[in-house]
Amino acid sequence: MDLPVKPMTLARLGAGALIVTLALTACAVPQNPQKETSMDLQTAKGIALTMENETAALLPSESIGDQTQKQTGPLLKCGDDQYRWSGRTVLTFAGEVNPQAIVDGIAAAWKLKERVTVKEGDTTGDDAEVDLRVDDGGSYNAAIWNSGTQLYITSFSPCFELEEGQHPSDEY
Repeated sequence: MDLPVKPMTLARLGAGALIVTLALTACAVPQNPQKETSMDLQTAKGIALTMENETAALLPSESIGDQTQKQTGPLLKCGDDQYRWSGRTVLTFAGEVNPQAIVDGIAAAWKLKERVTVKEGDTTGDDAEVDLRVDDGGSYNAAIWNSGTQLYITSFSPCFELEEGQHPSDEY
């Protein structure tokens, strides 16, 4: 069964992309994530979670049996004194799906965003995937897993500096 991306979802994604773009512009991060940044952990995490949610919303709700999103995740080093938050949303399909149609639909929606690079990986079989890199330093992956029964949406936020009292070994 092919699960194309809903046309109204693309329109909402475009509007959502505009809002995210405006939000990103308001807290602009330099091109080089190792340089000074004004972004904090909560802002960076919010950007990553929003992208996961927007991506999950591209699939018709009737095709999703279960959706789980990690609300906490580890911090990964990304330059001197900077870190990125890592998260994941897992969608379990309600029935049989066409993995390539799902990944192609996500890739098409992601290509509508500004300041991004989309790289389509293996888009055949049960392991189809697509990567998104954003100019702000964030990166995302949508991949079919577990013999075509799940979609993993993995996020890596833009880089940020920890505030006093925050420790990189803690999960946030």
